[in-house]
Order: sequence, then C-alpha cells, then structure tokens
Amino acid sequence: MILLVTAAAVESLRVPVLVLLGLAFGALVLRARRTGNEPAPRLLAYGACLIVAVNLAWGGVPLSAFIGIGAACADRPAPFAALRVVGLLLVLAALWLVIRLVHARPTGIGLGWPSRGWLVASVGAVAVVGAGAALLGPQLAEPFFGPISPPTADLRAVVPAIVFALANATMEEVAYRGALLRWLAPSAGTVNALALQAFVFGLAHGTGTDFIGSPLPVMAATAAAGLLLGALALRTRSLLLPIAIHVALDIPVFYGKVCLGT
Repeated sequence: MILLVTAAAVESLRVPVLVLLGLAFGALVLRARRTGNEPAPRLLAYGACLIVAVNLAWGGVPLSAFIGIGAACADRPAPFAALRVVGLLLVLAALWLVIRLVHARPTGIGLGWPSRGWLVASVGAVAVVGAGAALLGPQLAEPFFGPISPPTADLRAVVPAIVFALANATMEEVAYRGALLRWLAPSAGTVNALALQAFVFGLAHGTGTDFIGSPLPVMAATAAAGLLLGALALRTRSLLLPIAIHVALDIPVFYGKVCLGT
C-alpha cells in the first residue's frame, strides 16, 4: 500500500511502482500455487494495488500531444477520448488477469446489476449530477484551474465527450471502488479499505500542471467523492451507481480539458 501511495503522489514513480507491484504479485501467485493454498488476503490486496497502479501509470501519459491548437472543438477530442478508452482496456485486462490467477469472482468487486430501485437511481443520477456539474463546475474550478468558459454548442463534441466520460469513469471505479475497496477489505477491514481507496484517489488527482492554485482543496474534494462513491458501491453491491455519477461529473471535465483547451 505504501508503494501505491507513493505512485499516486509522485507521477514520475508510477511506472517503476507498477513494475515492482507486478513482480511482487507474480511472486505471491507462484508461492500460493507451489504450496497449494487458497488465495490469501495479502494476495488479493497486491492484486488490487496492481490494478490501481496500471490506472495511475496510464494516467501519466501526457495529454498535450492529444490536444490540438486552433482546431475546432469537435475536431480534436477523439484522440483524447481514445486515450481513456485504451486506459480502460488496460485496466480491464489487468483485472481479468488477476481474477484468473486468484480465482476471484467478478461479482465480488461489484461487477453486477444492482436492484431495480438502484438501477433507476443510477439513470436519474446521470441527469441530476450532470446538470449540477455543468452549471457549477466552471465557478468551482476557476480558483484552481483558471477561467473556464461555458461548454461549446457544437453537438459533434457530444459523442466523444460521452465516450471519454464512460471510459474514464468505468476505469477508475473498477480500480478504486471495485478492486481496491473490495480486495483490500479482507486484510485491512471494510472501513479502513474505504478510507484508503478514497485517500489514494484524492492523492492521484493532485498531480499535473493544470493547477494555478493549491491542489489540496481539489484533492480533498476528490477524496470526499471517493468516500461517497465507495459507500454507494458497498450499499448497492454494484458499481453501476458510482459509475453513473462519475460519468455525469466527467462530461464537463471533457469540455474543460479539450474544447476549452485548459
């Protein structure tokens, strides 16, 4: 867990930490197979940290190469959205590998449908949270990222915005509220796992060159969001509602990153 916290805090160390966690996880898998024992909580915890490390390492890929200058908004977002789609595929591949090696169940990390009531709530959350994020997001973000104009009216940007939001939200929810929360709980306890995943999630969002002010309030707000989304994942026993809320929050992020050039 110390390695994961280090990777979240120091962007340049994310790839080396990924390699170290991969080697440690592989060694534990070989040891478990040699002894014939069932997967221990420690092995699950290392697998969870490995999946989050994949997410962190891919998140360090610079976005500047994917954002053109002087181009129309709808002309430049596709590579930016594709970057997140590739990240999602890498995280899902890592998840599949870990599940196969430790003989875990996908439903154990929330990859399943919630009850009908929570399913309806997930659909409603996209509309309510999305509207709030679009209206309040620019004002709340300005002290930390500088002035942000309203989103473009170019409807061609809607599709890549949704693709970006779906890919990014699913990637992060699977990694943090799925693998890290559920697979860390057997060794650390549910409450501690909930707090730790939120802390790493907040810490990971405090790096980069976008900030014009202190990143600490953004990190605190992101960690608080991680706590809320984690609690919802535990309550609903599914990642669908956390993903829906995350998607609604990420669509305005797309416009701020790409269409507005921030």
